[in-house]
Order: sequence, then structure tokens, then C-alpha cells
Amino acid sequence: MQALVNWIAGRPWTVVLLNLLLGLAAAWVVVDPQHASLRVRIDPSIESLLPPDSPERAIDQRVRRAFGESETIIVAVQPQAIFTPEGMALAQRLTQRYQQLPEVTGVLSLATAPNMVSHEDELDVRSFTQQAQDDPALVAGFAEAIAAHPLYRNTLVSSDGRKLAFALLVPALSEQRFLELGFDRLLREATREVAGDVPVYITGTVVGRAATARALLDALKFTVPAVFVIVLALLLLAFRNLRATLAAALTVALTLLWTAATAVLLKVPVNLVTAIVPALVLTLALSFTIYLLAAHFDAQSHPRLGDRGTRTRWVLNRAGLGLTLSAGTTAASFLALTLNDLPAIRHFAVLASLGSAYGVWLSLSFLPSLLALLNCGRPSRPPPASLWFERLGDALARFDQKWRTAIIAVALIAIPVNSIFASRVQAGAEFSRSFAKSSEVRRDFETINRDFDGANLLSILIETHVNDALTDPASVRRIDELQNWLRAQPEVGAVVSYVDHLKLINRAFGDASEDAARIPDTAAAIKQLLVFGGSDAIRHLIDPRFRSALITLRVKVDSSAEIEALVARIDQRLAAMPQPLDGVVSGSPLVASRMVRQIASGQFESIALATVLIWMLLALMFTSARAGLVALLPTVVPVAIYFGTLGLLDIPLSPTTALVACIVIGIAVDDTIQFMARFNLDARARGDEAPAVGSALRAILRPVTLSTVALCSGFLVFAGSSLNSQVQFGLLSAFTLFLAWVMNITLTPALSSKLRIVTWWDILRLDLGEAPQLTIPLLAGLSLRQARVFALMSKLEKYPAGALVIREGDVARDIYVVVDGQLEAWVQRQGEHRRLSTMGRGAVMGEAGYFGQRRTANVQALSAVRVLRFDHEDLERLRERYPRIAALVLRNLNRAQAERLARATAMLE
Repeated sequence: MQALVNWIAGRPWTVVLLNLLLGLAAAWVVVDPQHASLRVRIDPSIESLLPPDSPERAIDQRVRRAFGESETIIVAVQPQAIFTPEGMALAQRLTQRYQQLPEVTGVLSLATAPNMVSHEDELDVRSFTQQAQDDPALVAGFAEAIAAHPLYRNTLVSSDGRKLAFALLVPALSEQRFLELGFDRLLREATREVAGDVPVYITGTVVGRAATARALLDALKFTVPAVFVIVLALLLLAFRNLRATLAAALTVALTLLWTAATAVLLKVPVNLVTAIVPALVLTLALSFTIYLLAAHFDAQSHPRLGDRGTRTRWVLNRAGLGLTLSAGTTAASFLALTLNDLPAIRHFAVLASLGSAYGVWLSLSFLPSLLALLNCGRPSRPPPASLWFERLGDALARFDQKWRTAIIAVALIAIPVNSIFASRVQAGAEFSRSFAKSSEVRRDFETINRDFDGANLLSILIETHVNDALTDPASVRRIDELQNWLRAQPEVGAVVSYVDHLKLINRAFGDASEDAARIPDTAAAIKQLLVFGGSDAIRHLIDPRFRSALITLRVKVDSSAEIEALVARIDQRLAAMPQPLDGVVSGSPLVASRMVRQIASGQFESIALATVLIWMLLALMFTSARAGLVALLPTVVPVAIYFGTLGLLDIPLSPTTALVACIVIGIAVDDTIQFMARFNLDARARGDEAPAVGSALRAILRPVTLSTVALCSGFLVFAGSSLNSQVQFGLLSAFTLFLAWVMNITLTPALSSKLRIVTWWDILRLDLGEAPQLTIPLLAGLSLRQARVFALMSKLEKYPAGALVIREGDVARDIYVVVDGQLEAWVQRQGEHRRLSTMGRGAVMGEAGYFGQRRTANVQALSAVRVLRFDHEDLERLRERYPRIAALVLRNLNRAQAERLARATAMLE
């Protein structure tokens, strides 16, 4: 590690140029110069969020193979009148105009839907508009005929009779092509050309995907520049140095560029989940640069740090451990999301983790090197509000220590209380509510959903694996019974299958007095009618071998929870179907509900893994499981409050809100680490935890607050998105990070005020000389690591030659162990200096004072010495955190005392 620090500090030009070259390579990966466009792919579809081998996607592919691509756009138009000759003519002209639009392969409307009417020996299968042209008097009966028609009721005309519907078949129209064409604009222009300025409503799966893709692009175009503005404003305001601000902004920009290049190379698309990554990475990188800049400007106040290489090394040693651990905990929290089965969640986890790593690397290599080259010194004036932050730090330290017990109690109580509210949280998502109420796409969807008995489509795939099985009258009746049951469900608006077409064809050819719902009695008759009436509509509902069929449902609900409940009932009903009939449900609404369910099912595992991973990192850093828990608690409390807030406000877990907990766990712990690391240094330097709380808060309160402001501001940028899911994500993330900041300036100091911390960094750096466990009797039996832990839990002090370490007659309970150097024990008797002994490495002195006696001699340094000083409180802390080390030290201390007593007894004899 130190070798890397020295390399970075000694080669600023190399470091800067290397990172810039990598940035240029990343730019080449991200940008397509030939087309002047980004290579980043937008994929807003819900289906792509599921694993490729998921049952839902497999069923959807089977349906598409058997019955063709079925992308449909529903257009509803509200003319002055419908059931008039003029209204029929308008429907005809609109249909013809829509058929001319690109990618449209067919239109189902009053102008194309056959109105089967039997006249003596003839069957009239012309459309409504064609019949109206020949005999306008027939128009008056169309409303009643459509209302009685099972296939056309609330499908071609709205339930209130005021809106016309046109179903445009666009099987090859992707959302990218939809956006390229501006298809919704083309539809509205075509309607205006024919019908004038009338209300128009457009919805459909591809419409929703395109609207989501457009919203994601708009969000990226807004959030990325907005976060950059926040970066520049915060850095300039905080440090008042234009060169440092530009250097940090370039660091943040490189972090984003590297992350985007990674997304392109890994072929990760931008979807509802991964669209959060750019702003998140920018915000994280900004917080990293704030800590680095704070350390950089601290270095400018040390005159002994003369040349730029020395200053850079000092900065990296000061900030390197904290930032590296921050990146580790953040990455661990994000990577915990890889437990989720959804590819989009895993892609988010990988990109966010790598982005965090890029940000820390650039903040520890590129930024300090660039600052050194730019010769960024201290600003002429102190940073704004620095004195105010110092005073606030002192006030908070007094408050936290005075009310320590109450603060810890409130935090501990908050966890179970919010867990009660969190138990009410449910997974859920609604397409329509993803957009603002005022948005056109939501207004159109809700209007068509209300007036046409549902705008969401579900399908039931009926499979028999037996040719002609679906022409058997018994099987047909079972399917008809299933449809009647489906129509009775409150969520279902309409149900259509080949059985409906079969009964209509049979009715058209049968006696007018016969039951309209009658199913032919023989398989031959059924097959003959299906073959005879084999229109495109029937071919999309039953395969040519009559072994599989499709039942389509128009569903009036949009909530994933309601759709999941409906599908559960349908699955139960399908399980009761007799053989060879086998049914399974499919469709985009079901895919969305199953996706949400998978998110919820993996939520606990991801949070648990993130918590355990971070605890392990903290325990490793602080060499204690207890210290790791103490560092983790201020992060757990805000997460508990977050889930409690979801339950209290009835906010469901969605693909975006499910990310907040892991994000907060990974980010919020960074501030805890910053405080505990600084508190550790100050407590060891002062030898007392109480004043170290105040000095640590004074030192870290300003950068921690600035980092929190940066993070919250970055997340609040999502409030400007047109997608409600992103708005919720931004607001909830900012709220929870604010809570984490409150915990880190109250709960963290309260917990740390009685805690002596030992870090691995301290252990690795501490020099106790060669084999202290062998050359210092008090440390006998300990490992090298344990010996260093004991030394760090004590107080390592230096004395120059001639310094008086112990004064005879003083009342003190400290014990000293000589690490290196020579000391003399002496007393003054009758004006004469009497030497008692000379002590070197490993000698123990002052134990008499430890057992309640006054100092019996003076101890003075003959050379520069280092000693370990500890007392009863130090040993008690050692016993609580490291009981095995404490037991061995106390054993050795008792042995040393016994040996000294034996020597004294021998002298008396």
C-alpha cells in the first residue's frame, strides 16, 4: 500500500496522463463518432427485467411462436356522433388513414369488423361501415347489435357509446422505432387530418414502453447535467478554489465516463433500474472528492510538508484508508443485490460497485496528482461557516455525551417500532402510476381502461398436445365454462377465444330460433365451421392443428398486487381443468407482477448479506466484532425507519424503491467510518475518549455535512423526473440519508464515547521493535498481532533524555512497560542521589501505584525512550473487547509482581 502511495506521489504527470488516456478510451467506447450518438442502449420493456430462462418469458415466447407477434396500439377517438351515417363514414376514413401509417399491418374497427347477418340463404359478413353505406337505415340498430355481440361489446365502441376504438396491429414496431417515427405524433396528426380537433387517446404495450424510454432519456438528460451543476456549486462554495473545483469536477466526469464505458462493454442496457446508476455514481464520486479535498487543504496548513510529493503522500495516508474502506463497504452493499434473480438488479449492482471503485481510485490517484500539478494552495479566506461548524461540533459533543443513554435507547427502540410498520410493506407496481397524473400517457391509459372494460391484456394459453383435441365438443364446453367463470371475476372486463367465434359462426348459419350460445354437437361440425370461418381473428386464437388455443382477457386493474391475486385464482381454476386441457397465464401485466414479487422475495436476503458483509469489513478494520456492530448500528437505524416509512405511507416496493436500503447501507456507513477513524486518532493522542469526541466532531462535521448535502442533492435531482418511480426513489433516498447523517452526529459519537478503537491500519503501522512477545515479558504468550492490540489499547508515549517519567510520592495508578531506551530508578535521600536500578526493554515499572500505593521512586529517562502506559480502565476495556489478551496480560503482570515480591523477600532474608 505504501509503495503505491509513494508511486502516485512521485509521478503526478504519469498518473494524470494515464487516467486521461483511459478516459479517452472510455469516450471512444461510449460515443459512436460515425452517427454522433451514444452507444448506450435503452430497453424500457418489463419482460427484459426478468431472467432469460424465467417461466414467464418462456410462456410468452411459446405464445408468440404459436399465434404470431401481437403488438397492438389502441386508439380511441371521440367524434360528435357515432351511430349516424356520418359517424360510420368517419370510422371508415380513419381506418383507411391509419392503415397508411408505417409499420401498421392491420386495423380492427367498425370499418373492418364483420357484422354477420343471415338473410334467408345468404350470410352477410361485411363490416358495419360497408353495410351502412348500402343501407343507412341499418345504422340505427348498430348500437344494440354491438352491445349484444360478445366480441365487440365495449371493444369497438366505448361503454358510454361516445368513443370509437381502433386496434392497430404493429407486430414489428419496437419502442426505438416508435420514438424514431414519433408514432404517437403521427397518429394524432392523422386523426386531425380526418376528424378535425377531436379528443384522441392512445395506449398499448409499445406505447408504454416508448413513453418509459422517452422518460428515461429525459431523466438522463436532466439528472446528469443537474448533478454536475451541484458538483461545481458545492465544491466552489465549500473550498473557494476554482482550480480545485475544476479538478474535482473532472474527476467526477471521468468516473461517470468509465462507468458508462463499462455498461457498453458489458452490454448492459439502460432500463428502469440501471437508469439510476449515472446520477448515483456522480453523487458518490462527489462525496469522495470532498473528503480528498478536505485532506488536501489540511495539508496546506502544515509548513513542514514542504514539497508537493510529501504533501501528496500525507494526503493519501490521511484519506486513503477511510476512502478505500468506504469504497469497500459501498461496493459490498451494492454487490449484495446480485442475490436477486432479476438481471436488471444485478446489472445495477455491478455498475454501481464498479462506479464506486472508479470514483475512489480517481479520487486517490488522479485528483491529488492534478491538484499537485495545478499547485492548488489554501484559499485566501477560511471556508464559509467553518467556525460555525466547529462550535456546532463542540455543542453536539456535549449533547451526545450528556444524553448518551437516552440517544442509544431511542435508537434501539426505533428498530422494533419501525419493524412493526415495515411488516405492512407490500411489493407492487402500476404502469399508469409510473407517470404523473397530468401526463398524456397516463391520461390516455386511464381513459381507455375505464371506458373500454380494461386496457391491460392477459392471455391464457390452452395446450393439449393432441391434434384436433380442441374440436372435441366436451373440451369446447370446458373452455366455454372457463370463459364464463372468467367473465364473473371483478377484475376482468372482456374475454375472447375461438369458442366465441365458433358460436357466432354457428349462429349465423343456424336457425334464428336456435340458442345463440349453442356449441355444435360433433367434432366434425366444429372443425368445419372453424375452417370455413378461418379469418385472421380466429387464426390468432387457435393453431391450424387445433391442439392449442389462446384466451385473451381485458383486465380493468393495473396494480401488480391485484393482478397477482387474479392470476392466482385463475391458476387454481386452470388446475381443475380435465385432461387433455392444460392452461397457463401469460402477458405483460403478469410479467410485471412476477418481477415485483421477485424483487420483494430477494429484498431481505440482499439487505442481510449487505449488512453481514459490511459488519465483517468493519469488524476486520476495527479488529473487533463489537466495534463492527457499534459502527453498523447508526446505519441500521435509518434503514429500519425507511421501511417503517414505506409501511406507514403505504408505499409499495418497486424496482427502484427496493434499491434504497442497500444503497443507504453502503453509503451511510462511510460517515460512520470517517468519525470513528478520526475519533480513534484523537483518543489515542489524548489518552482520553471524552475530549476526542469533541475534536473528532469538529474535524469531520463539515466534510460529513457537505458530503450528505451532495448525496441528498444528487438524489433529489430525481424529483424532476417524469417517472414517479424515480421521483419516489430520489425523495426516499435523500430522506434516509438525511436520517443517517442525524445518526452519525448523535448516535455514533454517543456509542464511541466509551469505546477505544484499534484498526488493522494501526496494527500494521505500529512498531514495537523486534518480536515484542518474546522480548517484553508482559507480552509473553501473545501473538505479534495481539501484542500490538494491547499496545494500541494502552498509551504509547515518548520521552526525551532527561525527562522524569515517574515522580516519587505521587499518587497514580499507571503501569509502564519499556519498549525501547534506558531509564534509571532513583531516590533522593539526605540530599544524596541514590540509583536503585537501570531499566531497559521489557521492564515493568509503577505497579505499586497500580495497587493503590504512592510512587516509591523516581524514574528518569537516560535516553530517548518509548513506554506503554496503561491503567485499570485500559485493562477493563481490554477485558471487554479482547478477553483472551487481557487474561494473558494479567497473568504476566501477576507473574512480574510475584517475581518482584520474591526478590524483595530474598533481600530481607
